[in-house]
Amino acid sequence: MKNIFKVFRNYIEFVFFIVLKNILGLFSFNFASNVGGILVGFFGKFTKYEQIIKNNLKVLNLNDEKSSRLTKENLKETGKVFFEFFNLNKFDWKNIDFDNIHIIDEIKSHKGPKIFVSAHIGNWELTRNFILRHGFTLHSVYRHANNEKIDNYIQKNREKNNAFFYKKGTESAKSMIKALKQNEDLALLIDQRDSSGLEIDFFGKKALATDGFANLAIRYKTMICPVYSIRNQNNKFQIIFEKPLRYEEYKNYDVKGLVEMIHKKYFEKWIIHSPSQWLWVHKRWKL
Repeated sequence: MKNIFKVFRNYIEFVFFIVLKNILGLFSFNFASNVGGILVGFFGKFTKYEQIIKNNLKVLNLNDEKSSRLTKENLKETGKVFFEFFNLNKFDWKNIDFDNIHIIDEIKSHKGPKIFVSAHIGNWELTRNFILRHGFTLHSVYRHANNEKIDNYIQKNREKNNAFFYKKGTESAKSMIKALKQNEDLALLIDQRDSSGLEIDFFGKKALATDGFANLAIRYKTMICPVYSIRNQNNKFQIIFEKPLRYEEYKNYDVKGLVEMIHKKYFEKWIIHSPSQWLWVHKRWKL
């Protein structure tokens, strides 16, 4: 009986998902973004996610007023990103501000494999698509959606000639290794909690972090390329590439040290700069 109920529920969720996509597809990227911000900004306060955000924001040592304001802003930002996903194909790339082309050139000139590392900040789908538009072939790992129908649909619509996605697990690890051996590049979001990962210091609190990228980087001596996006006014975005790390610059780190360094040197800086734009809704500091 439970299986029948689950199948029915998944089907209803999928139908709702497709209807929402088709409705939003009638409008522009900015319209979908604004609708998402309004809806999630309003209804989010009636969900468990508002409290999760508030609890997580404690690591920033904010007063109650700033914490409440950031919680509201973050719910709105989360809604924008979610709704923007449906209309990514309508995004006007003229609305990207990018001024460090010299770093792209440095990355392209590197002869070995590269690992682009980023976080759930700004619009991470646009961040990856920006890299793809600059001629890179990227291999990525993703956590599949609970609804298999929705997950299959999302991955099918993510397909590009130079973008490959692998469901997290043993097979994805093999695919990542194969890509690096073929001198191809990875693009990974590594800021979320990983229950099987390493315990590190993140904003002064213990957190579990994924260590797969660090194992691969050290083993295959890759270049590490930190990159992220920030939303500016009127849904314009800025893509920011940090100076890439060559193997010689991190070869003295062990796996835990490298993971912690990336979190402290980059993620903490990015989040402090734009705290409303990071995905605070996951239980990042749950051990």
